[in-house]
Amino acid sequence: MEILCCPECSAELKEENDALLCTGCGRRFQVESGIPLLYPEDLDREHLREEKKLGKEMITPSADRKVSVSGKEWERSKQEFWNYVQVQASSMEKGIFLNIGCGVDLGYLRLGRPGIILAGLDIVPQLIDHLREKGMDFGVAGSVHRLPVRENSFDALCCTDLVHHEWERAEMILARFHSILKPGGMLFLEDINAWGLGQFYKSILLPKNIHGTLRKLYHRVRGTENPPAEYEFPTSVFRIRKMMQELGFRDITAVPLESCPNSGRVFRRFYRLASRLPRVAEYHNFHYMLTARK
Repeated sequence: MEILCCPECSAELKEENDALLCTGCGRRFQVESGIPLLYPEDLDREHLREEKKLGKEMITPSADRKVSVSGKEWERSKQEFWNYVQVQASSMEKGIFLNIGCGVDLGYLRLGRPGIILAGLDIVPQLIDHLREKGMDFGVAGSVHRLPVRENSFDALCCTDLVHHEWERAEMILARFHSILKPGGMLFLEDINAWGLGQFYKSILLPKNIHGTLRKLYHRVRGTENPPAEYEFPTSVFRIRKMMQELGFRDITAVPLESCPNSGRVFRRFYRLASRLPRVAEYHNFHYMLTARK
């Protein structure tokens, strides 16, 4: 309760009959299985239904589902991310961490230890419940558009593969990340990179509408099980870094990455050769990873 707030007016919340009541605007929020549902009034309910459907598949994947080579690279990329976060956060003796868009990423739980509180935020409460069962301390269901948490509340923020879902609102989201971090708090951000060697010619050189049409056609012909949503678009590592600088983040660092998801064997060989150049490993992977302090 000390770190939660109303997503509409940012006022304090108080407990009332198994629900939360905003002391400012008077809105009442349900609590489901111990998880506050702090959704803004303008939440896209259709989007929520889509995410819940995907969430079920994430929690209980098909028994006959085979992990492709590209899928293994996705797993490697997450291992790289959490390995780095674990090392960088190892000096913190106590604090509250928040994983925004936590999904069912069990790598986050590796950060847990005495003195460290692990919190998660996702639009789908079932995903939060799944992580709580695995060891996460608490979570809240909400929207990244209106994060229902107070300013200066967290010692570290983690966010993977979320910003490209909200590329048009990236600056607003990063500004909110900055506000909810404590002074000196750390941000660990990973997302799909418009400047990746295997995609810059599409995401940078092609107009977005043409890129979207071709991507939709490609996944339809290929029969992709979970194709990218129409609102997704890779974000530019250089633009995101500039936004972070303008918002007041400091010590902004681009972290080299070795894994290369969404690519064939030939391209991966090419990337591993090219990534011997530090700039390629830092700025031209399929993912980029940026870290910073408030």
